[in-house]
Amino acid sequence: MLSVLSGLTRHPVTLHAVLALLIPGSGLADEADDRFRIADASQGDRGSVERSDTDHVLQRKQNVMGTTLEITIRAQNRSSALTASEAATRAVAEAERRLSTWREDSELSAINNRESNRPVEISDMLARDLDNALYWSRKTSGSFSPTIGSLVSAWDLRGRGRDPSDAELRDARTASSIDGTIVVDRTLHFGQPGLRFEEGGFGKGAALRDAVDSALASGASCVVLDFGGQIAVGGDCRPMQIAISDPDNRHREIAELRLFEGSVATSGLSERGFVVDGVRYGHILDPRSGTPAPDWGTVTVVAADPVVADCLATALYVMGPTRGAEWLLGHTEIEAIFIQRIGPKTEFTATPGLMGRLENTKEKVTYLPLRHQRTKSNRAD
Repeated sequence: MLSVLSGLTRHPVTLHAVLALLIPGSGLADEADDRFRIADASQGDRGSVERSDTDHVLQRKQNVMGTTLEITIRAQNRSSALTASEAATRAVAEAERRLSTWREDSELSAINNRESNRPVEISDMLARDLDNALYWSRKTSGSFSPTIGSLVSAWDLRGRGRDPSDAELRDARTASSIDGTIVVDRTLHFGQPGLRFEEGGFGKGAALRDAVDSALASGASCVVLDFGGQIAVGGDCRPMQIAISDPDNRHREIAELRLFEGSVATSGLSERGFVVDGVRYGHILDPRSGTPAPDWGTVTVVAADPVVADCLATALYVMGPTRGAEWLLGHTEIEAIFIQRIGPKTEFTATPGLMGRLENTKEKVTYLPLRHQRTKSNRAD
């Protein structure tokens, strides 16, 4: 679990306290209505970003896509803050209508419920989302996959959970293969009969990316979003502290990460799982084997693009600390922290780009070797 910390406290804070990150010394005004709270900035710049003395901060919180979205917007005036907040909210709602397979009326559900394997024309936005997800599936050699809908059903991950038979697992693995599944312009080609998409590993990232872009385009100067634990920051914001929780206790902070911009996502099994015949299984599936990934700890990923952070949090968890660290050696644009249980202790392994940004850890941090610089590419074009 991740949460935003203020610069003056070590405890997770609510959205009201996020104001200290954006406009130090600002006071809260009365609520504008049931959804919004506005703050006026103090005169002068006490942070790392120049601000006028008329800046406003707006906050809102809502339930969407099965989790909670918390929005904090800073803009030059009240009207711009309201407009940017509405733009962010609309972007997330549109992502839900496009991607949520919990909704029968979503575009992705319609694809999953198709009657044939013929190519289908899809919207520009869905074409972008699926193309990005398929790209990162191939870049991670299948450690992450957006096409595991049949495996999710075989394990009944949206229900009480079950242990599928060998034949059921074999059929689900075949149907979940991404081989031959591609997006060409706005046409989706299916590589396998019965292939079904699952948005759980990329949907929040896609919604966050659209929300940040929409808010900034609508007049926000700084955007901070917390979407079910994945955090995205965009615009001209102050650096902030992100709390990282113990793999076994989401309420116990064991480290802090300084975030300047981009997105942070964490994968682990502490909060979700099921028991069948006395055996506990996690909710994160390894697409290659079709079985749940082992419970070894957590991985936190930092990337410029929320979609990349979302996809790679799953992929690196499935890879595990050793293979994940090897993969990261060739991807200098990605930062990550592996928190692994070693007996009674917790072991931290992090990429070298996080030196000086990972603070207040309860154990010593082992940093990976310096990596060769590569051209940054955080988005699949």
